[in-house]
Amino acid sequence: MLGGIRVLDLSEEPGCFAGKILAELGADVVHVEPPGGDRAARRGPYLGDVADPERSLPWLALNTSKRGITLALRKPRGRELFRALAARVDVVLETARPGTLEALGVGWEQLRGSLPRLVWCSLTPFGRTGPWARYRAHDLVLVALGGNAAHTGDADRPPVRCTLPTAYMHGGAEAAAGIAMGLFARERSGRGQLVDVSLHEAQLSTLVTGAAQWSLTRQRRRRSGPRIGATREIWRARDGDVSFGLRGGAARVANLVALVAYMDESGMAPEWLRHTDWSRYNHNELDAAEIARLEEVFGAFFASKPRRELYEQALRRRIMLAPCNDAREIAEQPQLRDRGLFTTIEYPELGAALPHPAFFAKSSACRIGVRGRAPRVGEHNAAVYGELGLGAAELAALASEGVI
Repeated sequence: MLGGIRVLDLSEEPGCFAGKILAELGADVVHVEPPGGDRAARRGPYLGDVADPERSLPWLALNTSKRGITLALRKPRGRELFRALAARVDVVLETARPGTLEALGVGWEQLRGSLPRLVWCSLTPFGRTGPWARYRAHDLVLVALGGNAAHTGDADRPPVRCTLPTAYMHGGAEAAAGIAMGLFARERSGRGQLVDVSLHEAQLSTLVTGAAQWSLTRQRRRRSGPRIGATREIWRARDGDVSFGLRGGAARVANLVALVAYMDESGMAPEWLRHTDWSRYNHNELDAAEIARLEEVFGAFFASKPRRELYEQALRRRIMLAPCNDAREIAEQPQLRDRGLFTTIEYPELGAALPHPAFFAKSSACRIGVRGRAPRVGEHNAAVYGELGLGAAELAALASEGVI
């Protein structure tokens, strides 16, 4: 899909996912790190619990399919090399604080005149302009300011965040989409453009209608834990949790009827439940006592069954129920296995073979998916700088000077 497109990926961890998406769409993505590697991006946990940047599991996961070089942009010779590399690519992706690269003379404003076809993507916490543009922010700050943390967890306890940096993931996907649109527009106009992505805004969009609710209702949404509105959504099974919405509506009537039939076959549906007219059921019209009565019998049934049985029966009976899986269970999920979602990548230098998602989408027009392991520090220096005419002796000199 992006075959023939070349990308310089200067990003730290917040932008690594964007580069990965572009690489697995077929672009030649060269990740640029400082000499010695970007230790902030190559964080733990580490393979085998050995604290070595080359064994960083987040790095290995987020940088598949790329090539990798080292370059010191704060050195004059490093900036010369960057300009030469930028002249040979279609896209620059960076996550620097606004104004940082401009202060070095290698930002969008300095290069856009001489490189009019360049698509430049800036992925930052709050965008390149505005009152917060120069603020720094970790994923935790972005998830909180983006509203997600305020809605996640129990109302009587502190908010919680996802274990992975979701703001970086959502922002990375938005950046990749913006870059693709910039490249598409270039085919028509002949000119590149700036793609300015705010991680904060990307995170805010995950609330779907949440941001607009205030203007409509003037009410602040509260954390509701395992509930959605008045009814429970997360239920305890015998060996974990499952998701099932005790809500009405045309799409859910057959689902409720099927679940009660399953409960009846298990001897766990009281007579009043078997005779409930679900076509008239509206959870919004129930009082607290009626909801509690329903939740008691449904909760007892779910608690009596293991998740696997509940899920298998849900698939067979077309019940809208799903297990709350952890990462290991997702990797072992039969449907994903049957679809070939996972592949194994060899890391001979680490003596390991690790599972990775093989693709994030499928297309009838081209192959989309992982193309190789993440690069080691400076692994492709010789190949990439060789394209600029630099030989082994000059590369050795640049390395000794701390330029690469």
